[in-house]
Amino acid sequence: MRQQSLFRDLILIALVLTSLSLVSLPKSHGASSPLAAFTYEPCVACAIPGNAVFFNGNWSTSTSSIVSYTWDFGDGSSPVKTNSSSVTHVYGGSPNQWIVTLKIQDSVGQTDTTSQLVLFHAVPRFTFQPTNPGAGRSIVFNASTSISYNTTNPIKGYEWSFGDGTSGSGVVIKHSYSAQGSYRILLTLVTLSGNPSASKTLTVGQATSMITYSVITDKYSYALDETVHAELNATNQGTLPVTFNFTDSCSGFQFEIYSSTGNLVFTNVPPPFAPCAQVFTTITIQPGQTATVASLDWKQVNMQGKQVPSGAYAIIGVIHYESPYQTTRLASKPINILPPDFQLSVNPASLIISRGSSGVFTITVASVNGFTGTVNLSATILPALKHPPTLSSIASVTLTSASPSGTTTLTVATNRSTNAGAYTLTITGASGTMTHSISARVTVTN
Repeated sequence: MRQQSLFRDLILIALVLTSLSLVSLPKSHGASSPLAAFTYEPCVACAIPGNAVFFNGNWSTSTSSIVSYTWDFGDGSSPVKTNSSSVTHVYGGSPNQWIVTLKIQDSVGQTDTTSQLVLFHAVPRFTFQPTNPGAGRSIVFNASTSISYNTTNPIKGYEWSFGDGTSGSGVVIKHSYSAQGSYRILLTLVTLSGNPSASKTLTVGQATSMITYSVITDKYSYALDETVHAELNATNQGTLPVTFNFTDSCSGFQFEIYSSTGNLVFTNVPPPFAPCAQVFTTITIQPGQTATVASLDWKQVNMQGKQVPSGAYAIIGVIHYESPYQTTRLASKPINILPPDFQLSVNPASLIISRGSSGVFTITVASVNGFTGTVNLSATILPALKHPPTLSSIASVTLTSASPSGTTTLTVATNRSTNAGAYTLTITGASGTMTHSISARVTVTN
């Protein structure tokens, strides 16, 4: 009797286990489960009998390969099973709406099914960015390309299901996922004739930390002796906070400045074995946050405190650790220090003089990029005919930091023998190796 009882108990246990194996357990969004999803495009402009609709199931996903797609088009026709994710179906009669069901099966036998309303004259369309986000990253979902081909049946609303138990509404909406996995996003359009849907899948990766750096200056070109204002900015484009810990006063975010020939001309990075106070500094940058982690007011001097020459320079932001001594470049910004110069202007730009009279031009010399010094001026007039107008001498102009511009005059004289006609007056300024010229027009009348 005891043997029979034991045998009966074993049979009961086997039956229970068998029944449990037939129960469909809830499917999570983990990477081990397939997810069916599809979009559709009606062939509104197709000149063929019936109503053709193109279905695209390639948004379905599984960790193993998908081996079959079974479509029930909701019009009473037989389901179509294919190994292709795309299929076309022609509906008979007038344009309508149908409940379409897609069932997928992967290579390990797992299946998933989704059903969506298809409305021939309204098409849900959407995109999302970024396409490969990490957990916690904000994602922008955009349904602005959705369309209703029927002017009497406009789109009244946009409803979203994000596959993680949350939902939202709006043509453009942001959402983030707290856990990695695969999710089915469903967009449903609200119309007077029905609420059609389209679905896509999105794979969310692990939460990440990613910092990008940029060097910002207040402008690109500077005059000599002008202070260069620079900032090093850090942006957290990941989904986790990023923390920097510095244990001494010599470590932190700093700068190096190099000439166009690659020579280091300035840095505020301390040298090795510099005396450093034990100061603990912590900088934390949250996801989506941009923080200014270092700033510099460079007075265009080298490490010996002398003015650097004009030319191109690169300002490089770095992160420095004094112990162990290590400096890592993060971002760079080119700037240009302009050489000192001057410019000329003349007033008026043209002058009409009758024979036997004279006219006066006013010449202005102005400093550019901090120029100081004396500018010597001369003038010529062409064409050099037998009796051209005569030119007076021009006084030089001296520019200082207190007086960065100055003026002088030039007199053009004629007599009864001066040939009438048009002349070009050229005024030249020279200081050392720098020369500039400017022209004016002189017309002599009878």
